[in-house]
Amino acid sequence: MMDEVLAPDRLPMRLLESARAEFGRYGFAKANVGRIAAAAMMSKKTIYRHVASKEALLFAVIRSVVGELATAAGPPAPDAPPREWLTGYLTAFCQLAFSDEGITSYRLVMSEGAQFPDVARIYIETVKTYGIRPLADQLAAYASVGRMTIDDPDGTAMMLVSMVVADVLRDAALGLSPPPVDTGLQGLIERAVTIFLAGVTLDAR
Repeated sequence: MMDEVLAPDRLPMRLLESARAEFGRYGFAKANVGRIAAAAMMSKKTIYRHVASKEALLFAVIRSVVGELATAAGPPAPDAPPREWLTGYLTAFCQLAFSDEGITSYRLVMSEGAQFPDVARIYIETVKTYGIRPLADQLAAYASVGRMTIDDPDGTAMMLVSMVVADVLRDAALGLSPPPVDTGLQGLIERAVTIFLAGVTLDAR
């Protein structure tokens, strides 16, 4: 399904913005491509020249947010100081995950994922590809030069992100508490990185 949609940077910005607003307000089931078209000042026919389905449009919206992480991370850098690199990456990840768009996307999946499995799959695959993959590649690079002891970079990357994001994002999506900001967020990330490095390397610098 992912190859049915153009990269977000090739979609008209007004289309992405209209789709974000529509999905955020109405969810996936009640989102209407006609309203998206009207808000974007284009026809439905034009939209379907860009994307094959409403699901593909949702993927483009989610990727437009999460895809920034892969670009910011750049190629794996085994010589980068682990604490500094991990802290920087997790900070960028949290800024996206805890943004209004990040929380809205998570809430949409939690509320409609069971009824629309493709919506949940789109979200999970997008986060893994554009959010977890750069971190996993970096961990694999550290392991390849003996800086860390890791035999499952993908699972380890997911575990590290979950340490920081899982409970906070859940509570924010449910309206139980706002996500931490500034020093509170940095404290959360630094504690997670310290615990993580203690488990995978003797050099926690």
